[in-house]
Amino acid sequence: MSRAATIGGRLLRVPGAWRPAPSVVGIPGLPSKPWWERDDPLFAAWLPRLEAAAPAIRAEWDRLRGRPSDYRISDSEHAGTLHSSPEEWHWATFVDGGRVVPALWEECPATAAALEGVPGLMVGDMPYAFAFFSTLRPGSRIAPHTAPANLRLRFHLCLQAAPAASGPEAETSRPACGMRVADEVREWEEGRCLVFDDAYEHEVWNDSAGERAVLLFDIWHPLLSPDEVHAIRQMFARVQGMADARRGGAAAED
Repeated sequence: MSRAATIGGRLLRVPGAWRPAPSVVGIPGLPSKPWWERDDPLFAAWLPRLEAAAPAIRAEWDRLRGRPSDYRISDSEHAGTLHSSPEEWHWATFVDGGRVVPALWEECPATAAALEGVPGLMVGDMPYAFAFFSTLRPGSRIAPHTAPANLRLRFHLCLQAAPAASGPEAETSRPACGMRVADEVREWEEGRCLVFDDAYEHEVWNDSAGERAVLLFDIWHPLLSPDEVHAIRQMFARVQGMADARRGGAAAED
């Protein structure tokens, strides 16, 4: 893992330019771009199959949407700095910090099968790995931020696109419901994926009257070699082992 280094996000910032700015750990020199296209050859073997499963995945989201969210602001990557209220953003989680949530996988077989068919899905020893139904309520925003690491690409399979705004909102240049990564804004389209590198500054908003829902999931950055992925996972496993040992020692002292 010779390229890996712990960095401060500001070290990768250059005024007037968009650069990846992971806040915790990054690999300098890893080729990157804010947006990746869904028809990229890197995804050609599996992404059409995932998108074809969108109606079945949507049906499973429909069954869960009325339940309480399992989103815990205190445990999130950004500790509640992204929005004003937990009610704005509803989660139903399949992978939480690299750990599979078995109950939801069993309850949502179509979604589980779709995730299992994703090469490089981030699971195991990787604390910055997630997969969940992400529902953004009307009138909600997720503030500009960057990911903790530049080790992943993030996918949004759109299950429900918020309706277009009418009235004064429709006359603005910015869509009523959209996402900015670096300096480019895109909108969701039901049944299709948006793919982006969230180590770049990004923000999300829903100023429409309806919910926006996606299946969000992370894959290992496709330009990392298998040896690099293995070394990164070993690093995180060692860090987790040390943290567990410290907690065990503190509990013994109590």
